[in-house]
Amino acid sequence: MQRLDVFLEGQATPVGTLHRADDGAVSFRYVRKDLPHPLSLSLPVQDAPFGDVPTRGFFDNLLFENAMRDQVMQKHGIAQTDIVGLLAHLGRDCPGAISVVPEGEGPGKRPGHLDRDYTVLSSEDLEAILRALRDHRRLPEMSEDPSPLAGVQGKVAVTVLLDGRFALPRPGSGAPTTHILKVPRARDLRLVEQEHALMTIAASLLAHPVAETQVVGQGDLRGLLIARFDRSVRGAEVHRIHQEDSCQALGLGPYLKYQRNGSGPRQFSAQAAGRILAQCSAPAQARSAFLEGTMINLLLGNTDNHAKNHALLYAPDPTGRPQLAPFYDIVPTLIDDQVTHQLSFDIGAAQMADEITDRDLVRFAQDLGYRSLTAPMRHRLAALTRAVVDRIPKMRGPGHKRLGDAFSAQAAALAAALGLDLEVPARDLVVQNRP
Repeated sequence: MQRLDVFLEGQATPVGTLHRADDGAVSFRYVRKDLPHPLSLSLPVQDAPFGDVPTRGFFDNLLFENAMRDQVMQKHGIAQTDIVGLLAHLGRDCPGAISVVPEGEGPGKRPGHLDRDYTVLSSEDLEAILRALRDHRRLPEMSEDPSPLAGVQGKVAVTVLLDGRFALPRPGSGAPTTHILKVPRARDLRLVEQEHALMTIAASLLAHPVAETQVVGQGDLRGLLIARFDRSVRGAEVHRIHQEDSCQALGLGPYLKYQRNGSGPRQFSAQAAGRILAQCSAPAQARSAFLEGTMINLLLGNTDNHAKNHALLYAPDPTGRPQLAPFYDIVPTLIDDQVTHQLSFDIGAAQMADEITDRDLVRFAQDLGYRSLTAPMRHRLAALTRAVVDRIPKMRGPGHKRLGDAFSAQAAALAAALGLDLEVPARDLVVQNRP
């Protein structure tokens, strides 16, 4: 048997314990009830322990498929399915405001102070990090990753100080980072400007917040800096805000982030999203944001809008309920010829954007919890479509031309579904990879 303590940042004592029995089964039990919020919608505060399936559904999503996980498995002889054994080594700085540590060790995360808990990176240090992430998808040799991140591209979590300099948390401080620096491979460097363009457009069109981004570096050595929405900076103090992704909220393992990989109630579908939205602190606002955010992702060519790209934030709230986090990871997957362009979750009965009909939009709204797709909702979706169409002529040049092609293909399909008499500028054909 193995037992780990689970802490929330700012709490001096554990909020719960994570167990692995001799037969490999895992469980989680709260040891306190005086919490500002539960760890997850799938793990409400209760006396009884949670069994293997719901426990794995939350905690397995804290472990990323990366080099550090592989090193721990090989070095300590830990099986991939032994999430408790892996978290004993990797749980001190996992997603959210929680830390999972060996029993009696104390919390792995603490609030940070920008004046004393960080080591400044020189311009040479930053250049070395950009180069290593671009060329090897990892930090330079002999460097310790302060907060390992998931994803296909090379990434590192960093802190931006009040004077704009980059820094890393001092080893052992438990201090939070404030930003994520994402660096694609050399052949894919255009993704930096492309993702920044999509995030900027989304932020300008949506009422719901979108994560802030900016381009760092220049020439053949650049990356995308993304402000973390699960951080709060008050003066010189940095605090984590607990968050979870939709897989965790639904108790689904990371493999089930796509609807096509699940079955029945164990899948990320529009109906499942509707159940999450209904439990937010402001359900109507969250539902409207999700509807419009889905439309923008489709219009901008992001068909990879899966469950782990939809997060919930547990900001201070008297109800202890979460709010829908800002949108993030809006990338132009439609211009990537090497991946499927099947939607992450069905819109009505449609699995591809160009299959969506008016009936599918109505059903999608109903799945989210609306009675129907009302006239004001149609008007809003039409306005978003027109706004994206207006941007198509501006999408030119080596880095943006294909974005305009994707906008054109998607807007034409969605305008037809909405019954709009809208002239969409003709662009080159975008090949859609079907299941």
